[in-house]
Amino acid sequence: MDIKDLAWNETQSKRFNNSMFPRSIRGLIVGKSNCGKTMLLLNFLLRPGWLDYDNLMVSCKSLFQPEYRILKKTLKEQLPKETIILLFDHQD
Repeated sequence: MDIKDLAWNETQSKRFNNSMFPRSIRGLIVGKSNCGKTMLLLNFLLRPGWLDYDNLMVSCKSLFQPEYRILKKTLKEQLPKETIILLFDHQD
């Protein structure tokens, strides 16, 4: 009988997060109002080479903010991160 190695190899993960983050990450961004939580989150999500993700859940009281509406729409349309950043860079 031939035995096949079916062990899960954590080192062969297809995630490409920044080296300061683990391969798999769950996190909370907590702070007082207007302290930059949304900007931090947008940077984590949209800057190339920071976080590689295909499953995102955002929960907050302020999902009505334009940043979250734009993020939701552009991710739903599967726009690349670079294109989404350009939308924020060229608002005018």
